Formats: sequence, structure tokens, C-alpha cells
Amino acid sequence: MNLFAISARSLRVRVLSTLLTTLSIALGAGLLAAIWLLMGEVDRKYRTSLQGYGAIVGPKEGAPLSLVLNTVFNLGASPGIVPLSVYEEIREGRIRFNNRPIPVRYAIPQARGDHYRGFPLVGTTDEMFFKFTRGDAGTLRFAKGAPFAFGHEELMAFAKEKAREHAEGGEAHAEARPQTARSGARPDHDPPASAPQASPPAHGEPGHVHGPECEHDHEALPARHRQAVVGAEVARKLRIDLGYRIVPMHGAPEDPDAHEHQEAACEVVGILAATGTPIDRAIYVPLAAFLAMDKHVAIRPEQAAEHGNVALSAVVVEPRSTIAASWLRYAFQTRMDGQVAWPGIEIPQLLSVVGSATDVLRVVSYVVLLVAAIGLMVALYNTMNERRREIAILRSLGARRHQIARIVLYEAGAIAAAGALLGVALCHGAAWLLGAWVEHQTGVAMDWAAFSPMEGWLILGAVVLGCVAGIAPAFKASRTPVADHLSPTT
Repeated sequence: MNLFAISARSLRVRVLSTLLTTLSIALGAGLLAAIWLLMGEVDRKYRTSLQGYGAIVGPKEGAPLSLVLNTVFNLGASPGIVPLSVYEEIREGRIRFNNRPIPVRYAIPQARGDHYRGFPLVGTTDEMFFKFTRGDAGTLRFAKGAPFAFGHEELMAFAKEKAREHAEGGEAHAEARPQTARSGARPDHDPPASAPQASPPAHGEPGHVHGPECEHDHEALPARHRQAVVGAEVARKLRIDLGYRIVPMHGAPEDPDAHEHQEAACEVVGILAATGTPIDRAIYVPLAAFLAMDKHVAIRPEQAAEHGNVALSAVVVEPRSTIAASWLRYAFQTRMDGQVAWPGIEIPQLLSVVGSATDVLRVVSYVVLLVAAIGLMVALYNTMNERRREIAILRSLGARRHQIARIVLYEAGAIAAAGALLGVALCHGAAWLLGAWVEHQTGVAMDWAAFSPMEGWLILGAVVLGCVAGIAPAFKASRTPVADHLSPTT
């Protein structure tokens, strides 16, 4: 007697009840699988994104988490500025702890604030491409083109020139349009709207750019500084290729004070290979181009006119060891010109908070599965009255009580397994269909083909739960009296 065939026939006879019960289990299993998939992708994305960011030195203002989110994940605004002198000290090993120099593999300066069509603009040096290392993945690779040429030496020469201009009476536009700086202002800080504007140069004058979308004419930056490297996602979404012209923008498009930096229009010279991290969503330009843009304040007027006071948003640092990272953090605890944030500490703390919220969804999923299992039990139990004659015939043909019970348990297990498999399939199907939308809304790329071992345990657990739910109906079926239900029906 083939018990599996008998169970399959019984399920086909009650196809509507079987489908409804299967769908209820699929709902709970799919919801739970979706939570696991999303949280797994979030954890993978954050761990991958942190590679290369051993420590971040930034302004004393703001929380360390804000500094990490802005520098690593391009989220929010820079909390303030850190002077270039801090970058110099770190790079040259002049910061000490307990009379010991703190060794670092690299220190890469960054300035942030502007954007191009929603993608953040990051001013930095070419060491971002030559020295920044993403763990085993190595340095950043290029899908097309090459990095721009703007290194540490050029940055220091630019800083000294800005300091000289400041000492002689301010930056290039300061005489006609004085700028007011606040403590904690960002490198992209704008002067008050009421500040007087400089008279624009004559149209067509060499060294100036103008256009219909630009409110004023500005002195064009040197061509060697007007180059850009874009991330893979920027290139894909904006259909950018080498030679593309990027015009940085300050402020949101709907902001009445927003303006384009026509004087800093950059030519794309390189496109990075995809990394699966926020680097894919960034546009990198020489730091000199960023700081020299109109309305950007390279040096804070209230401080001494030294090149070390050039304003940065952050310095990306990779200490040579864990203990060196600790020394760096301790060294800045008593300093007022910066603080050290550890991405490896801040992000797990953030994920623990997010995990508390997902725990609620996970509990809801378990409840849905439990309710579905109870529904399965009720559905099978109620069919026992309809199947009494069928069971009596099977008993008369030689089926034993335990065989009758196994038939019902097989049915319960089959429904639960089908529901769990359908739920997992629906989860990954939804990830495939909605992956682009989820990435746009959350910044998390969903890999629909990323199957977790937990999903196998989910299917097995659903089968066990279904079999447990089938115990009561199986017991009732095995106790069906044979003689009472073999008489002909009228």
C-alpha cells in the first residue's frame, strides 16, 4: 500500500483547501525569509563598505556616527571641519601616544558638500585610488580610464597659495564679497545671502566661464584640476562615459539659493569598477577643485593665515594595527581640533538598534507561521468527518491504525513543505522584481540569488511544524470506527 500516493490523491481531491492552507504557510515563511534576506544583505553591505576605513578623523562637532555615515556611506551632511594640519600630523607620524608615534598605512583627506544630480561630490587626492585598500579586494580598480593626477604635494602647494592669498587680504572674491565663517562651518558653507556680490567680468574675457544657467560669471579653475572620477553606479544610472562634463551643484535643485559651479565643470577621466559599496555612488574630484569653487571657504578667516587651517570634512585613516587605532583615538580625546570615529564600532552599534526593530518583524513572522500551522490543523481535523468512509475502506483493505495516521501526517508535512518552498520562492522573486526599487529607497543592493542556509532550516522547521499540527487529525483518523462507516450510503 503506497501511503504517499494515497496522501497525494487526498490533497488533489481537496485542492481548494490545500491551496489556501499552503498560501497561509507561504505568507509566514516568505515574510521570515525576506527579513533574513534583507538583514543579511544589510550586514554584508555594511561590513564590505567599512573595508579600508580603519578610522575616520573629523571635526570635534557632531557625533562619531554622523561622521561615519557621512564619510563612508555618503549620508547626511558633514558635521563640521577639521584643519589640514591634522591631516599633516597623521600622515607624517607626528601624533604620538605615550611618546610613541602612531603608525598609519595611509591618511587621505576629504571635503564634501556639493553634488551632481543627487550623487555626492568628494574632493580628495589621488591616493584614494593608489593607497586606499578594501581588504582582500585591494585598491580600487578602474573599468575605464585612469585616476586624475592630484597628489599630496600638489595639495600642500595649493594650501600654501590659499594661505598667501588669505594673508594678503582674503581669497580671490573676498574683497568684493566678504564671507562670514562660523565655528564648525563646513567647507561648503555659503556666505549670507545679503553679502554684496562682486562685479562680473566682461563676457568672453579669458579665464572666465558663463552660461544661461549660471547666475554670475566666475573665474575658471585650472584645467588640470577640473577632472573627475565617477563610481560605477553613477556611470550606469547617468549613462556617463569618458569625456562627460560634470557641473557641480551646491544645494538641492528646489532650493532657491542653489547654484551650479560652472567654473568647476569637470571632465570625467575615469570610471571605477563596481565595488558593491557607497563608493559606487560617489564622484571624486581633486581637493583643490572642490575648495577653490565659488562660495567655498578654503581657510577660516578667524584663524591664523596658515596653510594648516585649510578646511577638510574628514581624514580617512588606516592604522597599521588595532592598537595603533586605539592610540589614535586616545590621542584625540584631549584635542579640540578633531575626534576619531571607529566605523567598526559605530556601525555594529547602529545595526544592533536596527536589529531590535527587525526582531519585532521576526516575531510577527513566527506568529504568522504558527497561525498558519493552527489553520492547517483545523483544516485537516475538519476533513476527518468527510473522510470517515474512505478511512473505513482503507482499514477494511488491511491498513493499520498507524498507517492511517501516517497518511494524514504526510499530508500535513507536504502542505507545510510546499508552503515553505513557495514562501522562499516568492521572497526571492520579489527581491528580483523589486531589487532596484529597494536599492533606490534604502541604498541596499538586493541579491535575489543569495540563498541562506537558514532558509533550508526554515523549510525543515515548517515541515516539522506541519507534522506537529497534523498529530491531532492523524489521531482522530486512526480512531475512526470501521464497522460504523462501511454500510452503503443512501
